[in-house]
Order: sequence, then C-alpha cells, then structure tokens
Amino acid sequence: MKKYLHFAAAMAIAFAARAEGPNRPLRYRLEVAGSTLRWELPSTFGAVNGTAAVFLGTVDATPLASGAWDVRSRIVVPAAGMRTGNRRRDRRMRAILETAKFPSIVFELRRFTGNLSRLTPGESFPVEVAGDLTVHGRTAPVQFPVDVYVFADRVEVAGSFPLYWKDYGLADPSFVARVKEPMQVVFRLRAVPGNWGQR
Repeated sequence: MKKYLHFAAAMAIAFAARAEGPNRPLRYRLEVAGSTLRWELPSTFGAVNGTAAVFLGTVDATPLASGAWDVRSRIVVPAAGMRTGNRRRDRRMRAILETAKFPSIVFELRRFTGNLSRLTPGESFPVEVAGDLTVHGRTAPVQFPVDVYVFADRVEVAGSFPLYWKDYGLADPSFVARVKEPMQVVFRLRAVPGNWGQR
C-alpha cells in the first residue's frame, strides 16, 4: 500500500510539473510554409499590399532561476524578395530600399514579457515583445503585443505593428498614388521545435 501511495504521489508531482509548462531550454525555427508576413500601406487609391515570401528566423527561450525566461529571437527578411504584385512598383521599392547595399531587414528581440508556463498544446495567450528593427541600414526600436497559439507540433505567433519609413531614412515610396505613414506590418508565423536544450 505504501509503495502504491509513493507511486501515486510521484505521478501527481510529474503531472503537475508538466501542467505548469516547460522548464527546459526551448529552440524553435520559423517556417515559411504556413506563415504569412505582409504589410499594408494606405494610399489615395486604396491600400497597397506587399508580402515577404522568404525569411529566416529562430526563437530561443531559457528558463531562469527566478521563474522568468530569457527569450531571444532574430528574424531576417531579404529586402529584394518582397513583392507588391506590380513589377514597376517593386523596382521602385527595391531602389528606395537600396537592396544591393542593404540586402536584409532584421528584427532582434531585446525584451520579452509573458508567461511561458502556458506553453502547452491547446493554450493561447498574449505576450509583449520589444526589439530593434533594422531597415535600410538604420535601426529603430519597436514594441508590440503578440498572440501565441500552441499546438502539439508547433507554435504560431501573430500580431502587427506600425512602421514609419522616415525612421529609417527612406524616401517617400509614393508611386502613382500618394501614400502616407504608417505602414502596417502584419504577421502570423509558424515556429517548429528545433534541437531541444541546445543553444
């Protein structure tokens, strides 16, 4: 009987620990398939829409003794790979971005506020992120809320934030229609587990 009680207690502790969420380092990589990364730019003839069909990214999270998490992420978008559905407009966009000189748009996560104990399948929860966005060789801070959706085989993160091109030293991107700031960046990114416990 005593052995049974010990076994039952051990199982209960293990289940409770699992229910509290992960307590080991986590590593994810972003997948283009199943993700969307796009932007919307208001104009006099309606919104101009663009997409980033190619990007790379990782998310690493390490639990701290305090119970908080050290979360790091880096996302790289090839500037020349963005498309608007209009070749002439795309050429102008690449000229403004000077993609040959500044080939990458990069987001580096600097601060994360959220509860990763809820990182279990079926859960969804909000977090707040802040970081540095580098466009056209110039870096500016950004901060925005993100919704996290947890599935058995992946995590999806969704959100949006305004982008003011003047912060990055960019010329007015008006083409035929006049456009105005801010551009709205909208994303839903699919992240799949990488090598657990490895940095």
